[in-house]
Amino acid sequence: MFKRFFFLFVMMAAVGVPYLVTSSSDWWNALSARYLGGGTDGKAAAAAGSKAGAPPQAGSPQGGGAKTDTVMRPLPVEGFGAQDLGQVLQFDGTPAWVMARWPRVTAGLAELDLQGYRVALVSGTADDDLAGSLTYYFDKSQRIARISFHGTTGDPRKLISLVSSRYHFVQQQTDDPSLSLFQVKWNGKPLSELRIRPARMLRADQPRSRYEVDLAMKRP
Repeated sequence: MFKRFFFLFVMMAAVGVPYLVTSSSDWWNALSARYLGGGTDGKAAAAAGSKAGAPPQAGSPQGGGAKTDTVMRPLPVEGFGAQDLGQVLQFDGTPAWVMARWPRVTAGLAELDLQGYRVALVSGTADDDLAGSLTYYFDKSQRIARISFHGTTGDPRKLISLVSSRYHFVQQQTDDPSLSLFQVKWNGKPLSELRIRPARMLRADQPRSRYEVDLAMKRP
Protein backbone atom coordinates (compact mmCIF):
# COMPACT_ATOMS: atom_id res chain seq x y z
CA MET A 1 0.00 0.00 0.00
CA PHE A 2 2.74 2.44 0.94
CA LYS A 3 4.73 1.59 -2.18
CA ARG A 4 1.69 2.24 -4.41
CA PHE A 5 1.06 5.61 -2.75
CA PHE A 6 4.72 6.58 -3.08
CA PHE A 7 4.71 5.60 -6.77
CA LEU A 8 1.66 7.78 -7.46
CA PHE A 9 3.26 10.71 -5.62
CA VAL A 10 6.43 10.46 -7.72
CA MET A 11 4.43 10.36 -10.98
CA MET A 12 2.38 13.43 -10.02
CA ALA A 13 5.50 15.33 -9.10
CA ALA A 14 7.23 14.38 -12.37
CA VAL A 15 4.31 15.71 -14.40
CA GLY A 16 3.06 18.58 -12.26
CA VAL A 17 6.25 20.43 -11.30
CA PRO A 18 7.51 21.05 -14.90
CA TYR A 19 3.99 22.14 -15.87
CA LEU A 20 3.82 24.67 -13.06
CA VAL A 21 7.25 26.05 -13.91
CA THR A 22 6.63 26.37 -17.63
CA SER A 23 3.10 27.74 -17.31
CA SER A 24 4.05 30.26 -14.63
CA SER A 25 7.18 31.82 -16.14
CA ASP A 26 5.96 35.32 -15.38
CA TRP A 27 5.44 34.43 -11.74
CA TRP A 28 8.85 32.79 -11.62
CA ASN A 29 10.64 35.77 -13.18
CA ALA A 30 8.93 38.19 -10.82
CA LEU A 31 9.87 36.09 -7.84
CA SER A 32 13.51 35.71 -8.88
CA ALA A 33 13.76 39.41 -9.69
CA ARG A 34 12.46 40.34 -6.27
CA TYR A 35 14.61 38.04 -4.19
CA LEU A 36 17.59 37.22 -6.44
CA GLY A 37 17.90 40.49 -8.40
CA GLY A 38 18.38 38.61 -11.70
CA GLY A 39 15.13 39.30 -13.57
CA THR A 40 14.50 41.85 -16.27
CA ASP A 41 11.92 43.60 -14.09
CA GLY A 42 14.53 44.19 -11.41
CA LYS A 43 16.95 45.68 -13.91
CA ALA A 44 14.24 47.93 -15.34
CA ALA A 45 13.28 49.11 -11.88
CA ALA A 46 16.91 49.83 -11.02
CA ALA A 47 17.41 51.76 -14.26
CA ALA A 48 14.25 53.76 -13.66
CA GLY A 49 15.37 54.58 -10.15
CA SER A 50 18.80 55.73 -11.29
CA LYS A 51 17.31 57.96 -13.98
CA ALA A 52 14.84 59.47 -11.56
CA GLY A 53 17.61 60.44 -9.15
CA ALA A 54 20.11 61.62 -11.82
CA PRO A 55 20.63 65.35 -12.42
CA PRO A 56 19.29 66.74 -15.72
CA GLN A 57 21.74 66.72 -18.59
CA ALA A 58 22.87 69.88 -20.35
CA GLY A 59 20.55 70.72 -23.18
CA SER A 60 17.69 68.56 -21.83
CA PRO A 61 14.24 70.00 -20.96
CA GLN A 62 14.06 71.40 -17.43
CA GLY A 63 10.95 70.81 -15.34
CA GLY A 64 9.01 69.37 -18.26
CA GLY A 65 9.15 72.66 -20.19
CA ALA A 66 9.94 72.99 -23.88
CA LYS A 67 12.94 75.29 -23.41
CA THR A 68 16.40 73.74 -23.77
CA ASP A 69 19.78 75.05 -22.74
CA THR A 70 22.28 75.94 -25.45
CA VAL A 71 25.27 73.57 -25.38
CA MET A 72 28.54 75.36 -26.09
CA ARG A 73 30.70 73.14 -28.29
CA PRO A 74 34.47 73.63 -28.28
CA LEU A 75 36.00 75.22 -31.34
CA PRO A 76 37.81 72.66 -33.52
CA VAL A 77 41.60 72.76 -33.56
CA GLU A 78 41.63 74.03 -37.15
CA GLY A 79 39.62 77.08 -36.07
CA PHE A 80 36.92 78.81 -38.06
CA GLY A 81 36.41 77.63 -41.60
CA ALA A 82 37.66 80.07 -44.23
CA GLN A 83 35.27 80.01 -47.16
CA ASP A 84 37.56 82.59 -48.79
CA LEU A 85 41.28 81.81 -48.57
CA GLY A 86 41.85 85.56 -48.66
CA GLN A 87 40.58 85.67 -45.07
CA VAL A 88 43.67 83.85 -43.80
CA LEU A 89 46.26 84.50 -46.51
CA GLN A 90 46.52 88.21 -45.72
CA PHE A 91 48.93 90.52 -43.88
CA ASP A 92 46.50 92.58 -41.77
CA GLY A 93 46.24 90.23 -38.79
CA THR A 94 47.76 90.59 -35.31
CA PRO A 95 48.85 88.01 -32.70
CA ALA A 96 45.56 88.62 -30.88
CA TRP A 97 43.65 87.95 -34.12
CA VAL A 98 45.47 84.63 -34.58
CA MET A 99 44.76 83.50 -31.02
CA ALA A 100 41.10 84.54 -31.28
CA ARG A 101 40.59 82.62 -34.52
CA TRP A 102 42.33 79.37 -33.51
CA PRO A 103 42.04 77.70 -30.09
CA ARG A 104 45.44 76.00 -30.35
CA VAL A 105 48.46 78.04 -31.39
CA THR A 106 52.15 77.10 -31.32
CA ALA A 107 53.98 80.30 -30.46
CA GLY A 108 57.59 79.27 -29.71
CA LEU A 109 58.82 79.78 -33.27
CA ALA A 110 61.33 82.63 -33.06
CA GLU A 111 63.30 83.18 -36.27
CA LEU A 112 65.85 86.02 -36.49
CA ASP A 113 63.83 89.12 -35.56
CA LEU A 114 60.47 87.44 -36.16
CA GLN A 115 58.03 85.63 -33.88
CA GLY A 116 56.04 82.80 -35.43
CA TYR A 117 52.52 81.61 -34.60
CA ARG A 118 51.64 78.23 -36.15
CA VAL A 119 48.09 76.91 -36.49
CA ALA A 120 46.24 74.05 -38.18
CA LEU A 121 44.27 75.15 -41.23
CA VAL A 122 41.35 73.33 -42.84
CA SER A 123 39.65 75.85 -45.10
CA GLY A 124 36.74 73.58 -46.04
CA THR A 125 35.71 70.25 -47.54
CA ALA A 126 35.76 71.06 -51.26
CA ASP A 127 38.49 69.68 -53.51
CA ASP A 128 40.07 73.13 -53.91
CA ASP A 129 40.31 73.79 -50.14
CA LEU A 130 43.54 73.59 -48.16
CA ALA A 131 44.51 71.41 -45.20
CA GLY A 132 47.82 71.71 -43.40
CA SER A 133 50.02 73.91 -41.25
CA LEU A 134 49.84 77.71 -41.49
CA THR A 135 52.41 80.01 -39.84
CA TYR A 136 52.35 83.78 -39.37
CA TYR A 137 55.64 85.55 -38.60
CA PHE A 138 55.39 88.91 -36.85
CA ASP A 139 58.05 91.62 -36.68
CA LYS A 140 58.83 93.89 -33.72
CA SER A 141 55.94 96.16 -34.68
CA GLN A 142 53.52 93.20 -34.37
CA ARG A 143 52.87 93.24 -38.10
CA ILE A 144 52.85 90.12 -40.26
CA ALA A 145 56.12 90.01 -42.16
CA ARG A 146 55.86 86.50 -43.62
CA ILE A 147 53.29 83.75 -44.12
CA SER A 148 54.09 80.11 -44.80
CA PHE A 149 51.86 77.15 -45.48
CA HIS A 150 52.62 73.46 -45.93
CA GLY A 151 49.83 71.02 -46.67
CA THR A 152 47.63 69.49 -49.35
CA THR A 153 44.76 70.25 -51.70
CA GLY A 154 42.74 68.39 -54.27
CA ASP A 155 42.69 71.26 -56.76
CA PRO A 156 45.27 74.10 -56.54
CA ARG A 157 43.59 76.46 -59.00
CA LYS A 158 41.80 78.56 -56.37
CA LEU A 159 45.04 79.09 -54.46
CA ILE A 160 46.93 79.93 -57.65
CA SER A 161 44.25 82.44 -58.65
CA LEU A 162 44.44 84.16 -55.25
CA VAL A 163 48.22 84.58 -55.07
CA SER A 164 48.39 85.59 -58.74
CA SER A 165 45.70 88.27 -58.58
CA ARG A 166 46.38 89.67 -55.12
CA TYR A 167 50.14 89.21 -54.71
CA HIS A 168 51.28 89.08 -58.36
CA PHE A 169 52.77 85.59 -58.38
CA VAL A 170 53.98 84.57 -61.85
CA GLN A 171 54.50 81.03 -63.09
CA GLN A 172 58.12 80.11 -63.73
CA GLN A 173 59.73 77.57 -66.04
CA THR A 174 61.43 74.66 -64.26
CA ASP A 175 63.43 71.59 -65.25
CA ASP A 176 61.28 69.43 -62.97
CA PRO A 177 58.18 68.18 -64.81
CA SER A 178 56.43 67.38 -61.53
CA LEU A 179 56.85 70.91 -60.11
CA SER A 180 54.56 73.90 -60.71
CA LEU A 181 56.42 77.01 -59.51
CA PHE A 182 55.01 80.51 -59.01
CA GLN A 183 57.17 83.38 -57.73
CA VAL A 184 57.28 87.06 -56.91
CA LYS A 185 60.69 88.52 -57.81
CA TRP A 186 62.52 91.71 -56.96
CA ASN A 187 65.61 92.59 -58.99
CA GLY A 188 65.61 89.05 -60.33
CA LYS A 189 65.57 87.41 -56.88
CA PRO A 190 62.53 85.50 -55.59
CA LEU A 191 60.82 87.06 -52.58
CA SER A 192 57.79 84.80 -52.41
CA GLU A 193 57.02 81.47 -54.03
CA LEU A 194 54.43 78.75 -54.34
CA ARG A 195 55.47 75.16 -55.06
CA ILE A 196 52.91 72.53 -56.08
CA ARG A 197 53.64 68.85 -56.70
CA PRO A 198 51.43 65.79 -57.17
CA ALA A 199 51.27 63.67 -54.04
CA ARG A 200 53.48 60.58 -54.02
CA MET A 201 50.45 58.37 -53.48
CA LEU A 202 47.18 59.27 -55.19
CA ARG A 203 44.14 57.63 -53.61
CA ALA A 204 40.57 57.75 -54.87
CA ASP A 205 39.23 57.90 -51.31
CA GLN A 206 41.35 60.98 -50.50
CA PRO A 207 40.48 63.49 -53.25
CA ARG A 208 41.64 66.50 -51.18
CA SER A 209 45.21 65.18 -50.88
CA ARG A 210 46.18 64.97 -54.53
CA TYR A 211 48.70 67.81 -54.42
CA GLU A 212 51.38 68.87 -51.96
CA VAL A 213 51.57 72.63 -51.43
CA ASP A 214 54.43 74.76 -50.10
CA LEU A 215 53.77 78.50 -49.90
CA ALA A 216 56.14 81.18 -48.59
CA MET A 217 55.08 84.82 -48.83
CA LYS A 218 56.80 88.01 -47.72
CA ARG A 219 54.92 91.18 -46.97
CA PRO A 220 54.41 93.10 -50.24
